[in-house]
Amino acid sequence: MDFQIPESVESLRKQIREFIQTEIIPLEKHYNYETGRMPEEINRQARAKVRAAGLWTPHLPKSEGGLGLDQIGTCIIFSEIGRSPIAPYIFNCDAPDEGNMHLLSLAATEKQKELILHPLCQGELRTAFAMTEPSPGAGSDPTNLQTNAEKVGDKFILNGRKWYCTGANGAKYLIVMAKVNGSFRKTTMFLVPTDAKGYTMVREIELMGSHGPGGHCELNFENVEVPEDMVLGRVGEGFRLSQERLGPARLTHCMRWTGLARRALSIARSYAKERIVFNSKIAEHQGIQWMFAECATEIEMGFLLTLKAAWLLQTGQDARQETSMAKWKVSESLCKSIDTAIQICGGKGYSRDLPLELFYRDARAARIADGPSEVHKMVIGRNYVSEKWDF
Repeated sequence: MDFQIPESVESLRKQIREFIQTEIIPLEKHYNYETGRMPEEINRQARAKVRAAGLWTPHLPKSEGGLGLDQIGTCIIFSEIGRSPIAPYIFNCDAPDEGNMHLLSLAATEKQKELILHPLCQGELRTAFAMTEPSPGAGSDPTNLQTNAEKVGDKFILNGRKWYCTGANGAKYLIVMAKVNGSFRKTTMFLVPTDAKGYTMVREIELMGSHGPGGHCELNFENVEVPEDMVLGRVGEGFRLSQERLGPARLTHCMRWTGLARRALSIARSYAKERIVFNSKIAEHQGIQWMFAECATEIEMGFLLTLKAAWLLQTGQDARQETSMAKWKVSESLCKSIDTAIQICGGKGYSRDLPLELFYRDARAARIADGPSEVHKMVIGRNYVSEKWDF
């Protein structure tokens, strides 16, 4: 592994750090703590500034209007964008659209790309990924998948329920995972427009963290007709394609979470260098310095794991074990770092005078989404014991 950051990427990193600091973070004052959203006009204006600066969809190839970054370059840039919770959407590289762009670029037909991918890359529409189901349906165990599509003539009839479908409210298309004719082995992805007859967005789920654009929704599909040409990939490729999507998507989460953890710690550092307790600034107290030391080391460990997993993907190697390690480690260090930052900032950190309490509520989902920590630990341990992976 070459730890040298290319000059072009380092220059871009500095440009984005400055842009986030001067153009994006000041907009956080418009964030609505009750709805969990930014005013759309503010988003629109900010997105226009991102485009004008040549920073739009940095993860995409240049042919799609992106910056053509490789996996490691994406790690470095996304960790800067992640410093603000509103920035990924403004840069058009937020979940779930960022992962859906990747999946559609791999598996969509030319017709599907014209219909969904190209407008998505331009920020003209939003999409959502519908995989998780309420109990007893699929969650951490995908074999519990209940949603089913019956093949009837030249179409599929889709029935089922989904929930925690991020971004579904206002999305124009959904990527829906379903069995075919009751067969788990024939699990398939379907592209479903949200104006399809029989589709209902039941509700936005009220939750601990922010909603973001489109919320986290419960959906119902009742005899929804899906034409054959709206199958993504081939019938039976659903789980293979889901891994093609979820592996890189877990890493991009880790990249953004690294940025947020760094920002939380820097907020605490600024406070600690000003706050005087017992006749000295609390940053001078050894106990506080140890708290910073622990979190800084945890953040760096997680980011190095993320970079290694990205490097393995970039060089065409199997990165599943390292991706699980990174997802587990970064999600845990994110929560610890924000919690520590709040503790250092005391009452001010607990208040909405600082953004830490918002970060804290959002961060708690990191240890559940895209596989809970316990499942990733199980996978890591199982792979080691079975000698599928070794040092």
